[in-house]
Amino acid sequence: MHITQQRHIPAYIAIVLVEWAIKMGVSEQQLAACLLVDDLKLLYVDDCRLAADDYERLLHLLYKQGFADLGLLIGIQVNVSSYGVLGHAMLSAPTVGEAIKYGLDYYRLTSSFMRLEALEQPEQFIICAQLDYPLPALAQFAPEELICGFTHVARQLMGEDFSPLFVHFIGQQPSYHHALQDYLRCPIYYQQADCQFSMDKRLLSLPLKTANALTAKQLLILCQQLLAEQQHHVLRVDEIVQRVQQQLRASPNYWPSMPEVAKRLAMSERTLRRKLQAAQTDFQEQVELVRQQLAKQLLANKR
Repeated sequence: MHITQQRHIPAYIAIVLVEWAIKMGVSEQQLAACLLVDDLKLLYVDDCRLAADDYERLLHLLYKQGFADLGLLIGIQVNVSSYGVLGHAMLSAPTVGEAIKYGLDYYRLTSSFMRLEALEQPEQFIICAQLDYPLPALAQFAPEELICGFTHVARQLMGEDFSPLFVHFIGQQPSYHHALQDYLRCPIYYQQADCQFSMDKRLLSLPLKTANALTAKQLLILCQQLLAEQQHHVLRVDEIVQRVQQQLRASPNYWPSMPEVAKRLAMSERTLRRKLQAAQTDFQEQVELVRQQLAKQLLANKR
């Protein structure tokens, strides 16, 4: 089973997308068909998980309906409570910095399509993000939803005057650039190596009015339990596939051999082969999959 077919992504963003799409006149039957569910009510079940391919089909349908700025439209609707238990834990944090730390520690509990890490500089705090799934619709949607969602949540925590110092997007400048500019109110850089959200480091020390030490402690324990259950479900099988795919995409027009990839990942070729077998795949299958994904992405960019 390919990583894009593994159902381990929480349905939070799918719910936001579906509810918004229905308001826009998209039929429930079309939406359910995209997500391969008999009834959209199944999305609201606590342990509902979707695959990246499910999200890709849903996003492709909505982009075909003419909603080019979908990432912006959905990002500005996401609020802290949209993140479930994690969102309420963030609201209970003592400071903005602690709330962000909770988010970075447990972001996999949300509908995450990107790998996040923090970069601290003397005057800036930067969140860097890399796509987990190089699927065309997700590659367009995920960075915009992430950056606009971060901005919306930050304004909930710190006030409407907040704006990032700057943001980076991986893709090309879209036709709705001015709408993004109006919402983010900061410099936007396109065609960058990764997605970045930069904020003034001094803001991290701001206290939250909703802080509650006991609630935060209880919710963080629950977050730890939920993350452990989720990781057990995935069995970390997807991580090795992602890392192999990242190495295959690292050098344009060059396809590294299996020994080369194993060396880059600091493991023997035998260990890499065994880990891929545990993920029900092999090296050549990943090469072909990445070739197909890059070809689809190239075609999508030419449209």
